[in-house]
Amino acid sequence: MNGTTGQHRTIDFLVLLFVCVFLSAAVVSCEETCYDGEQNNSEEAVDCGGPCVPCDTSEGTCFDGILNQGEEDVDCGGPCNACITDTSVFAADFVCEGTGSSSYLPLSEGNYWIYAMPGNQWFQWSVSGTTEQNNGQTYYHVITTGSFGTVHDYYRDVNGEIYEWNVNLSIEEVYIPANPVAGFQWTTSTADSIIVDDVNATLSSQNGCSYDGLLQITSYTGGNASTSYFKQGLGMVELTSVTAHLDSAVVY
Repeated sequence: MNGTTGQHRTIDFLVLLFVCVFLSAAVVSCEETCYDGEQNNSEEAVDCGGPCVPCDTSEGTCFDGILNQGEEDVDCGGPCNACITDTSVFAADFVCEGTGSSSYLPLSEGNYWIYAMPGNQWFQWSVSGTTEQNNGQTYYHVITTGSFGTVHDYYRDVNGEIYEWNVNLSIEEVYIPANPVAGFQWTTSTADSIIVDDVNATLSSQNGCSYDGLLQITSYTGGNASTSYFKQGLGMVELTSVTAHLDSAVVY
């Protein structure tokens, strides 16, 4: 009986020693692999998630006003949008007036728009880069995060006409027409009818801006209507279907 007990104690000690060595190695591994620029060690993405800092920005940690999760400054850098040194782009007059360019949807890598919705909800459009689709054309990759989860869209600008690539059907469709005029109408695979209501609309937004010279477009699908307002040199400033208004933006 004593011999059996001694064997059990020896086995228990060896198991405990193995666990301790394993945990110690794991700690070192976490410290090293969370900064190696590779997705490993159960990370959700490169150097974040799992044993490293969180990388799910859809939960709002990039918009919580706190320096956390590996950010370089409050709510920017690291897993969030790059920190902007030109602070003029955050001024209220910028969000109201834009850059002054003629594009209704400025497409440049790094541009982003954050929209506020009722109940402290929000969503963001972010231009992450460019990609070539199977029609041979290059599109800007726009990622939506926030209240709608993560959505990937693709747009390109051809002499002022904005095209959207339909991934499911592998076709290109008009998103915003060039030189729009009131009454212009078209259809897409997802809309029964899209109509340009006005090219000089005015709007008093919940963000405190009084917009003028807006492009007003209404999309009708299955009896439902959604109106979007676009400002040249700024992009979409209002979306009626979800009562969303532009809260902040970085556009070049």
